[in-house]
Amino acid sequence: MLTRLEVDGFKTFENLVIDLAPFTVIVGSNAAGKSNLFDVVQLLANLATRDVAEAVKELRGEPLELFRQTAAGRGNQIRLAAEVLVDPVVRDPWGSEVKLSHTRMRYEVTLERRTIKPGIERIQVAREQLLPIMRKDDRWTELMRPSKGFRTRYLKYNRSKAWLTTEERTEGLTFSVHQDGKQGRNRPASAAEATVLYSITNAEFPHLFALREEMRYWRLLQLDPALLRKPVPATATDVLAADGSNLAAVLAQVKAETATKDRPGGVLSDILAELNSLIPGITALDADLHEASREYRIQLTMRDGLPFSSRVISDGTLRVLALLTLLHDPRHRGLICFEEPENGVHPARIKQLTQRLRDMVTYPQEFSEEDEPAPLSQLLLNSHSPVVLSALIDKEFSPRHGYILFADTATVSDPEKKEQRRKTRLRPVRARPQISLFDKDDVPQGFVSDWEVRNMLETVSTEG
Repeated sequence: MLTRLEVDGFKTFENLVIDLAPFTVIVGSNAAGKSNLFDVVQLLANLATRDVAEAVKELRGEPLELFRQTAAGRGNQIRLAAEVLVDPVVRDPWGSEVKLSHTRMRYEVTLERRTIKPGIERIQVAREQLLPIMRKDDRWTELMRPSKGFRTRYLKYNRSKAWLTTEERTEGLTFSVHQDGKQGRNRPASAAEATVLYSITNAEFPHLFALREEMRYWRLLQLDPALLRKPVPATATDVLAADGSNLAAVLAQVKAETATKDRPGGVLSDILAELNSLIPGITALDADLHEASREYRIQLTMRDGLPFSSRVISDGTLRVLALLTLLHDPRHRGLICFEEPENGVHPARIKQLTQRLRDMVTYPQEFSEEDEPAPLSQLLLNSHSPVVLSALIDKEFSPRHGYILFADTATVSDPEKKEQRRKTRLRPVRARPQISLFDKDDVPQGFVSDWEVRNMLETVSTEG
């Protein structure tokens, strides 16, 4: 679970610091930088599983455009920090299982543009470290008010030394992996084209591997209705792709994995019930392998009894179906970033949708000692719709579901450099009766005023 992000030098971000709850919604107008935050999450996830060149290639824009551009020119560094709560048990690809002694971590990484030869530039890792967050310093956990069961199951604080540091040595700048059940190791840091985290592929260093696994499951969904409609080859993966192109295969796998004698469709009946509550008129849902073509296909039946394939289902229905499928998949874990959940859903049902999404994440304060251990799950949504905002707050403009951040742009005046710069702000809506998830000192950019919330809500009629 991602609990805090610090970003400097990436696209429109300058010294950004935000805290995240299990269910966080970012609202703001187009071009305010909401999607850029998702790109940060995607970049961190990519750096854990790819080399730097591949990690930046998958993001929107050219690699050079990821670095902050101001009137003074293009920046040379991107500095990122992520504070994370990892699952207390980690399994490697060979089935080895290790219990962690510490689950609260702070990961820091700096990317730098470097000239290798005249006219040839590379993006390399300049600095990387992984530090334990100690119980006495863990403000996020304390303010989330976790239950006794959650503390016992997920919160471990038994490490005081770093797992990974970047150090100046006689032989040059060095990444040092410190002892973690095994003897540590050192690696040169002068021309690193991949993170150390990327190289940790098993539980030999269990805490580094646990972080890599956590970040591997940070996913940005950019569902493409055209791909959602297509039949899926029998050889397709059964883990939902970012564009949703293998939805039929995932649905078929979920059906097979959860089917019982009494419920031959497994959780497909639950997905159907929720889909029908949001988009009425659907009476049946199925996904099977078509033997003649060896393709997975989705079929929906409407209240008039007529079946329809995914080829003729509306964009909005397919988007909601994909999201519900992912959230009902028993293998689901980690952070999902999802843009504009309101697309294709009637404004009158947005409140119901947000409530359902809110119910499907892990809440520290709601975890019972009797609950079955399950992977941590988290949702980060963004939207420009005032209808979504109205579904998230009460009459006193206080968040009723999760944590709300307003995205906008502000001008920074820098007397030393004699320049003005535009940057993205992300400010929380203040919660009542408690002041906020975080105190004012922890939110240097300030809170969103009631006037700003009211001003956005007044445009809600245009969304209807």
